[in-house]
Amino acid sequence: MNITENYIGYDEIIIEFDKKKKNLPETSQSDLPKKKQEECNKKNLILAEISQPATSLPKRIGKDSIKNLSEPLQPDLQVIKEYEKENLILTETSQPLSKKTVKIPAKNLSETSQSVLPKKEFQFTDFCYDILHELENKSYANLFYKYIEKDKVIKNPMDLFTINLKLKNNQYTSLEEFEKDIRLIFCNCYTYNNIESEVYSSGKTLECIFNKKWNEKLILQGNKQTRELKRVGDNDNEDTDRSWKKQIQILEQNKNNLMYRQVVNDALLIASAYENLVIGNIIPFIEILKTFLLTRSKMSLSLANESMLQAIVESLLPLKYRIPELSLVMDGKKLKGSGRFGYSDIFVLKGIGDNYISLELKYISLVGLIKNQKVEFGANELENLDKILEKENEEILLKRSYTYWSKELKKTNQTTIGEILNNGISQLKSYMNTISKGKVANYSSSGVFDERIEIIKSNPNKLKGFVILVIGFRRILWKPIEEVISNYNYNKI
Repeated sequence: MNITENYIGYDEIIIEFDKKKKNLPETSQSDLPKKKQEECNKKNLILAEISQPATSLPKRIGKDSIKNLSEPLQPDLQVIKEYEKENLILTETSQPLSKKTVKIPAKNLSETSQSVLPKKEFQFTDFCYDILHELENKSYANLFYKYIEKDKVIKNPMDLFTINLKLKNNQYTSLEEFEKDIRLIFCNCYTYNNIESEVYSSGKTLECIFNKKWNEKLILQGNKQTRELKRVGDNDNEDTDRSWKKQIQILEQNKNNLMYRQVVNDALLIASAYENLVIGNIIPFIEILKTFLLTRSKMSLSLANESMLQAIVESLLPLKYRIPELSLVMDGKKLKGSGRFGYSDIFVLKGIGDNYISLELKYISLVGLIKNQKVEFGANELENLDKILEKENEEILLKRSYTYWSKELKKTNQTTIGEILNNGISQLKSYMNTISKGKVANYSSSGVFDERIEIIKSNPNKLKGFVILVIGFRRILWKPIEEVISNYNYNKI
């Protein structure tokens, strides 16, 4: 028998009682005998457990839970009726209510519970459960369902079971918190597993499914909940809010337009890659960077350089949160042109993330690699080399000779890809240490010397760095730099 069958007027009693409660004397409830109050509170707790919405139940249920669910619910029905009676008595004791009651038709328990939940909260929970269940339905999701500590100790573990439990207990206050936990699963997967392992591969596949589902729901979500997904600060002014509403309206009107859907999908992928970057996971950003590089013609392989790479990377970061070529005073005691100044390729503000990010970009031209093998070459030879390097063992790749023109020496110089990568790492460490000192205090000191950025003393913040080395259009190497602590906040002016 459905638990709501023959259940008279519970929702309306509660709602009516809440409306009238404001006019009750403060001592109205205390007029009841103490024992009666305790019984009422106890039954109230029992009823709350019975009335949990179905969406808050975890998808995976143990044998004990299934056994409990299969037991008859008639004793609990008696509790509901007694609780209903208690509320009627309590109301009549304080102030008469309307005697109108409505017989609720037998329906699913979750539908009954929804009527007393705020609509916005239920939509938010439903949104998250829909995506979580989509992931759990995949066979390889079992690898990420429950974290078990073995040989590898993960610093910040996260799994699908924990996310399910947090949803059930209403621990998420925004969609960003939910997304952050999901992304943490993938971040841990890539950090603690070999790139050729089954776990790593399964994580990549599952993340693609998540990205697709997440972006589809955001595009089609044309209600107030969508506004929670804005990638901006908390203090938006009215003009920004009005502009956002207009954008939502345009998206809703064109939700079936393939061009709009593709543009929005690309934008959301970029936003997602940025959010991952500022929590320390660079993998999604590297994937998008490679996608954009592969759109370029093979005819431009001979002309590609570091300036091209800088422009592409800038385009993949939100304008509000990127500062290209951040100006630094490396050594205030040196003269200009002798090592006094330096420029960090791209400084990324943390926004809603955890870390400020400094990126050092290096580009290896295929021309500088093929010169050591052939005197004459064309676009086809460069493209073939590009495909070979894409799959080449990293250790062998780093030993390859590279010829380039040195501006400082004003002559052709020869080195290896590995040396260029190591120089980039040393250079970025120096930049990060300088940035951590804050604004330049005087002429002889070192620090940030850039009018585009505001620096304010604050609690300790983390600076993370990544060297990104691109070879041709198909091969990308990246190396993380040990984080630096700064006692400053950095904001774009």
